[in-house]
Amino acid sequence: MIRTALPTTILLILATGCAKSLDPGDKDDTDVGSEVSAGDAVINATSESNWVYLDLESSSMVSPATPEDSTEWDLGFRRYKVMLNGGVSGTGDMAAVPMPGVDYNTQLEEPSSGWITDEPDADADGDMEYALDSWFDYDGDSHEVTPADTIFVLRTVERGLLKFEFLAYYDDAGTPAYIHVHWGPLADEYVEDTGDTEPDEVTCTTDSSRLTTTEADGVYTTQAYTGDETELVCFDFASGGLVSEGWDMSMVKWTWPSTAQVAELEGEDFDALTVAPADGYVSDPDLEGDCFEDWYDYDSTEHILVPFDKVYVVHTADDAYYKLQVVTYYPDGDHNLPHWPTWRWAPIAAPAR
Repeated sequence: MIRTALPTTILLILATGCAKSLDPGDKDDTDVGSEVSAGDAVINATSESNWVYLDLESSSMVSPATPEDSTEWDLGFRRYKVMLNGGVSGTGDMAAVPMPGVDYNTQLEEPSSGWITDEPDADADGDMEYALDSWFDYDGDSHEVTPADTIFVLRTVERGLLKFEFLAYYDDAGTPAYIHVHWGPLADEYVEDTGDTEPDEVTCTTDSSRLTTTEADGVYTTQAYTGDETELVCFDFASGGLVSEGWDMSMVKWTWPSTAQVAELEGEDFDALTVAPADGYVSDPDLEGDCFEDWYDYDSTEHILVPFDKVYVVHTADDAYYKLQVVTYYPDGDHNLPHWPTWRWAPIAAPAR
């Protein structure tokens, strides 16, 4: 995947008849056709020569007479390029912190480090080094652009702090350079109406490579890839593997819906726990991940998810009990590879009745 400005040779390929591409054709529209509401916008960035400008606080498109020294705008868009009103792009002193792998709905605090702004061209490709260059992934086979798994914390011209996410590069007809974005306060939550399936319509992956389980001294260690939002990891404790129905947990990224009843034990010694508690269990009737919603803490300095010191006791539908502890969210400690949670677990005795 490429997360930077694309070379001219690739752009020429993109312009020669792909179903979807980075290049919308030779258009010179400005912001005509952009749709903006509070904290959400679809930006018509199809012009090859004209930038269009968005003010985040007022949620409006603006037309500054001299953008290079104007404080009217926060972000400029031109095709796949997005610039800040800061650094070499403007006098607004804007800056951003990219946060790869962080969900928009995560409650954030002001980052203490990692701030970047637009910089001069460093690789002689004719483009500035934009702070938001990492917003997209480019597929060299399909020539499609998709938003990267990254959100941004922005310091605006007015010195406000916002979180910002890219949702799409194409409109409903597949036309490129109609960039869908949303933004809000650091504690904001966003729920897009995507026609989510009902709980009984969950599609479970059949890819066995997405989950591995090992055993030592009666304790199992399982690692899974949960980054695919279309096919969930549906885990069964009894078999220690993937199932397509009758699952105990269906995992997607850091959200883990469960059909079981789950008790959360703060600071419990995993190895010493041999008997399940008699009470303290909660359920997840809407399968929204309620039972495991507090398994991690967000490190705003390193921008990673860190498991809390907790042990969970899972009471499954077949009246079995298991203890579970999340070990990490990254394989081999590589924080550039999120969505690979590892947890250890073991069966334990039922509570005395």
